[in-house]
Amino acid sequence: MSALGRARLTGPVTGLARAFGRTAAGMTLDLASGAARLGEAAVDAAGGRHRPPAVLRVQVLILRDETGNPLLAPESVAPALLRADDILSAHAGVRVRVVGVRTVAELPPRAALDPRANRGLVLDDVLGRTAFYRRHLRTDDPAVAAGLVGAPVTVIVVRHIAGHTTGCSLGISADWVITQAALYDRHNQHTYDETVLAHEIGHAVNLPHHRDRANLMFPESSPPQQLRGTRLTGWQRGLVQANRHIVPGRSGDTTGLG
Repeated sequence: MSALGRARLTGPVTGLARAFGRTAAGMTLDLASGAARLGEAAVDAAGGRHRPPAVLRVQVLILRDETGNPLLAPESVAPALLRADDILSAHAGVRVRVVGVRTVAELPPRAALDPRANRGLVLDDVLGRTAFYRRHLRTDDPAVAAGLVGAPVTVIVVRHIAGHTTGCSLGISADWVITQAALYDRHNQHTYDETVLAHEIGHAVNLPHHRDRANLMFPESSPPQQLRGTRLTGWQRGLVQANRHIVPGRSGDTTGLG
């Protein structure tokens, strides 16, 4: 077999192994985080102590088009970030702390600028076509590093996602999600949707879809009339609190971390 043939064969195998490894590592960290949260809750209950809201760090990366122009201005994502903070604070006991909103200087390849969604994105991740995203996941927050407990969820703003999808996540195997730039255009009532960023963050912290349209994890949202709701159930709150990205508040501390 030629070197090219071997590369074509081993590349997907290596990608699958890498994806399974990330998933296993994420599951292990989530289980450990969940067990720790249960222990903390038991200690707090026994001691009658108060624990302030937990914190989820979020950063936003904005891509550029082929001519080098940013897909949107950094301030355009602020309303959606505030909405995500309101939703998670009210329904999951978690504050969103924004650790950075920046425009990526490097021009992205077409596959990163206009990615596929769902199974297509999973396949592209296995084949290494999401390397551009992963290369830029660093954060300026010195307290955390990508891949560790408390690492931020990164929201990547792309130009267009294939099909009728406006956001997508790889779930437990990735610390990043993608969202379409048109979501943040306040001047277009048919694309502007502040719920999508919060919805994709929900997937990043292991929340599956929910069949109630009033729930944040309802799979469809069609502005301006058919926006999904923002509620979360008790079991969804528990899943969020147990996730590896969540930094719990300090018991007895009366100041918020968010």
